[in-house]
Amino acid sequence: MNIDLIYFYWTIGILLGFQLILLALLCIRKWQRNRENDRQKQVYEDNLELFVDYLMTDNWMIPKALVLRKNFEVAERIFSETINDVKDTYMLEKLEQAAESIFSETYLSQLRRGSWSTRVNTLYFIEDFKLTSLKSFLQQHLKKLKVWDEEKNQTVRALAALNDLSIIDYLNKDRSATLQHYLDVFSRFDDDTFGNAIKLSKENYNPMCRVAILSFIGLTKNVRYQPILEVELQNENLEMRIQALKGLYRLSYISNIELLIPFFDSSSWQERMFSCRISGVLMLEVYEPFLEKLLGDKEWWVRNAAAESLLQIFGEEKLLFLSKNHLDLYARDMAVQWISSKKGGSKK
Repeated sequence: MNIDLIYFYWTIGILLGFQLILLALLCIRKWQRNRENDRQKQVYEDNLELFVDYLMTDNWMIPKALVLRKNFEVAERIFSETINDVKDTYMLEKLEQAAESIFSETYLSQLRRGSWSTRVNTLYFIEDFKLTSLKSFLQQHLKKLKVWDEEKNQTVRALAALNDLSIIDYLNKDRSATLQHYLDVFSRFDDDTFGNAIKLSKENYNPMCRVAILSFIGLTKNVRYQPILEVELQNENLEMRIQALKGLYRLSYISNIELLIPFFDSSSWQERMFSCRISGVLMLEVYEPFLEKLLGDKEWWVRNAAAESLLQIFGEEKLLFLSKNHLDLYARDMAVQWISSKKGGSKK
């Protein structure tokens, strides 16, 4: 019995000892982590102003502390906080050159041997810092990625940020590429590369790519490419024409008002709807008879767009007149709805 108690106490003591050792190790680790955080904070404070001076002067010597491997995370933080605020070409050149010298070798190693999460995180930094020296590696890396997960998405975005036009050809050949993938790429291209992408889309026609281009022009409201939208109004493909109309609606501009007239009688309700919306933002009275007719359209969305545009162009009195005198019952109801909604909105 006494022997059993001795074994019991020994077991309890050993377990307690292990717990104390584990607790001590955790405390030491936390102390080390806090100490490292304090050190990095001090390095950050000591070098932030020096780094800003480096960017704004003719000095091409990067602050020495930021080049040291132990301060790698501090350098990442300073660069990340700085790069989005820099617009000057000279400063951007210095910033990108410094980023190449500090980060490229380590990031290349992380892409080759790092875990999935490390690779994804690294790809975000490559995009932000625009490390052009890694473009070739990223192109080869992309070819190995088969599944559209975050790593593949971010590899595509990083290459787009480096203005790699070959990414368009890659998306064109990938049947699983979506409209959003193209939009992600276009949003990262500079103006010249996007212009080249438009030329490429004409040479190597891909419907998804072309739709994405029209959509992107509308989303960014880039008037420079407005003529492309007007050309696509003549496209035989319905989706192309709808995207072109949507883009013109967002731009609120059309060079020739007659271009819009055929769409008021389109067999596609989407085209009729957008013709109504465009006429509303153009604020042109010439479209009045078309809008009055479409106020009685069989599709609710078309009637709604026609009523809204009539209200924008001619005011509430026009809708009040049509609510009593239009030949179509649905048209009169839609006019009443918009008059009521306007009054309800004005009371709020």
